[in-house]
Amino acid sequence: MRAITFVVTPPKSHPAYQMFDEESQFTRERIYNLNVLEDGTMVLLGRVRGDLEQIRLVVEAQLDTLGFSISGTDGDGGLVYIHVHPPTEIKRFLELPREHEVFFDFPVEGTRDGKLRFVMIGETNEVLQQALADMPETMDFTIERISAYSDESGAVLAVLTDRQRDVLDVALELNYYDAPRQATHHDIAEQLGLSVGTVTEHLQKIEASVFGAFR
Repeated sequence: MRAITFVVTPPKSHPAYQMFDEESQFTRERIYNLNVLEDGTMVLLGRVRGDLEQIRLVVEAQLDTLGFSISGTDGDGGLVYIHVHPPTEIKRFLELPREHEVFFDFPVEGTRDGKLRFVMIGETNEVLQQALADMPETMDFTIERISAYSDESGAVLAVLTDRQRDVLDVALELNYYDAPRQATHHDIAEQLGLSVGTVTEHLQKIEASVFGAFR
């Protein structure tokens, strides 16, 4: 099996993009599932970080929202289910697996600047390239890598908490695990607004979980 990892920029003309752009107070952490229904509408289940009441007000204001529910126990985010009329290019994009022998790997990660990182899986590079060739022309995407598909990374991430994933994302973004190391615990802490001690504790737990998953 082969996989293409690419980052998609949602259409800026759509209100949902402004909700998660670089200047937004909300963060789209990950999408657990996306599905286009027979009537052409779309349902989405994902996790967002931010004030849930403010998220509720923004979702309610979207003219294309048909229904939604938000669940969470604190003011730091929660699960969001939304039923909407999707933009044409998004609908076309999500229908690619119906027309090609490919799959999307879930969950889909949200990046810190409001984009979405997808992994598309197929039997061969040719099948994946054919699917990408049918991407809507208005869809802005950047390919990050083409590689053999392995589900080991998903299994490892599944044992991490949401906060540990945040710390790991920033550590990777700052090249903390490069040799030689390009960042310190202080750099990661500054980026996340955490104390150095908290970041150190999280990294220790992350590394223990990752190493333990491969025993």
